[in-house]
Amino acid sequence: MNLFNYFGELKQKFQLPYNIFNSYNVINIGGRLAYIEGHKGLLKLADDIISLKLKTGYIEIKGNGLYLKNLTEDTVVIQGKIYKIEVF
Repeated sequence: MNLFNYFGELKQKFQLPYNIFNSYNVINIGGRLAYIEGHKGLLKLADDIISLKLKTGYIEIKGNGLYLKNLTEDTVVIQGKIYKIEVF
């Protein structure tokens, strides 16, 4: 899977300022796939919870059968049955 930075591409294509979007972006697709940009590292990895460090705070993805489908320096794709996404 060739993962790209979706929001970064939008900012570049339309010559938007860097801070027009949050320091992180989350796309939840049907409760089965989450695409997250702007994470600063993995905090916790289990089949029912995945936590990622953000610039300020952290994000938790809760569900069942969760796993990392793809992980890069600042983007991650999480797959499984997603019940809740919370930012702290």
